[in-house]
Amino acid sequence: MTAVKLCPVFCLLKDVQIDDYCEMIDWAYKNKDEKTVLILDENDVWLYQTKGLWEVIANETGNHLFGLYEDDWIFDFNVMQNIINSISRSDLLVDENIGKILFILNYAITNKKSVVFHL
Repeated sequence: MTAVKLCPVFCLLKDVQIDDYCEMIDWAYKNKDEKTVLILDENDVWLYQTKGLWEVIANETGNHLFGLYEDDWIFDFNVMQNIINSISRSDLLVDENIGKILFILNYAITNKKSVVFHL
């Protein structure tokens, strides 16, 4: 049986301070039930690739390789807001996962946190 890669999309909670990227990833896996953590599996990542979500995000971040096995760590709050706006203007159906990504981006802006897409 092949292991399925788990891919967190998250920002740290407002009272959590971690500066090391690897420690942040570990935090996300350990806190998978927090409101600011979404754990996708690689099948989800491929699904959102075909739906165009990663293309929308790539256009706003300038990371045109964005997708499975290509991470991004977003610090710029304007970029986060642009992602939110672009998703809202797109033809994407906002399902539960995309809704959670939007929530995470909004939370990060409000609480001055970065957002990690560890795909």
